[in-house]
Amino acid sequence: MIYLFVILIIIIAYLYGCFSTARIVAKSFRSLNVYKIGTGLADTENIYTNISKPLGTLVGAIDVAKASLFLKIVEFLLGFIDIKVINYPDFTILYSENLMLIYGLSMLIGHCLPLTHRFRGGRGIFTYMGILAYIAFLPTLISAVIAWLIVLHFKQIRFAQYLIVILPVILYIIFYTLFHYHESSPPYFITLLLGNAIMMGILNIIVSKKLGEF
Repeated sequence: MIYLFVILIIIIAYLYGCFSTARIVAKSFRSLNVYKIGTGLADTENIYTNISKPLGTLVGAIDVAKASLFLKIVEFLLGFIDIKVINYPDFTILYSENLMLIYGLSMLIGHCLPLTHRFRGGRGIFTYMGILAYIAFLPTLISAVIAWLIVLHFKQIRFAQYLIVILPVILYIIFYTLFHYHESSPPYFITLLLGNAIMMGILNIIVSKKLGEF
């Protein structure tokens, strides 16, 4: 039963990730087809660079909140079902931090490669940030501030994107090692966190290849 629940939540997370904030915002506010604008990507960078900076900022904020909120709701609902309905000892595994990372990864794949839009998604940077903000808020916040300063002062959007992928993981490991940050995290959590960062890189390579960037 536990495995069926895990598979079901992974599928729901993927489908949830398929809902494109960039596509909806571009259509609602400017009556534009985001796939015919700029890079043709349904993502924050395309909106920010080629349509409107305020709208791009809005899309990024929604993507962060959307990803983090989904994981919070999943955790709340599973905890409620566990206590009020199931009361089954192994049920707590379903909302362990390790599995929450896997649900987040499934959502990220849905954002970057949405089945509902012929696998034409975005780079998923802000969705990834929302997942990390749920898991490790402080390292993510610090990384986001540094990345934003790089964008503002040096206009290096792509470098800031690379930074936001790996820096939160590095900071998490440093905080965990030196200051016992999040020391109650389960076994293999850091490995899964690093795996998410690697998968984020792979997804971006796939998206970049579709654009012919390399």
